[in-house]
Amino acid sequence: MTDLLIGISALVAGGIWGSFLGVLAVRVPQGLSIATPGSRCDHCFSPLTISELIPLISWIRSGGRCRSCAQRILPEIPISEFSTSFFFIFVAFLPASLEERAALVLFFSFALPLTLIDIRHHRLPHILTFSGIATGLFFSFFTMGGKGLLISGEGALIGFIPVAIVALLYSRGMGMGDAFWLAAIGAFTGPMNLSLVLLAASSTGILAAFAAHYINPPGKRGPLFGKALPFGPFLSLGGFLALTFPGLVHVINSHIMEIPL
Repeated sequence: MTDLLIGISALVAGGIWGSFLGVLAVRVPQGLSIATPGSRCDHCFSPLTISELIPLISWIRSGGRCRSCAQRILPEIPISEFSTSFFFIFVAFLPASLEERAALVLFFSFALPLTLIDIRHHRLPHILTFSGIATGLFFSFFTMGGKGLLISGEGALIGFIPVAIVALLYSRGMGMGDAFWLAAIGAFTGPMNLSLVLLAASSTGILAAFAAHYINPPGKRGPLFGKALPFGPFLSLGGFLALTFPGLVHVINSHIMEIPL
């Protein structure tokens, strides 16, 4: 298969899968089923036609609005479709093993809807974080057997315990959803990769806090860290980096964290 066909196939598959992930991001916070009712407008509840279900193209053709009520389509849907399409293209040409690519796709399938939900609703639903933990454990067992399950379980525990303690002692700064999401990330990455996850999440989170503070006019600025930012997206970024660039983990552990490998 030529590179062009691979890219087109990844684009189409990503759009289809991204549409489903967008449905997760919209329906899970509302406690709605992802199976029924069928695809519909989230404003007027008009069912979508077949032509309106084509990923990417239907959103562009409609101008991002519902044909019935002219309300804007919720951004989770097009964001999921476009980002997943480009992510699939990235994975298709990533110089990695089949197992590494599969792990990255599975992780992304939880990271994207959780990121979108956390940005809009400031929470990480347990149904997705628990499912992420279970998927990471099962995938590690499927690919590496009992040893993989042990490593995955250790990563989940090491990811969960310290953040859970912080969430219990300082609930305003971090929630239990962050603890369970980091546990899921640890189940995918293993314990040694969590150093990169936390370093990337904390550093980008601090940079985002500074940006959110200084983007406002001086008269409207509150305390520098007075505005709560969802931490889930930054944890997702850290998990993505750890799974995509394992060489960074070695550098951080051996030269920055000075963890003996």
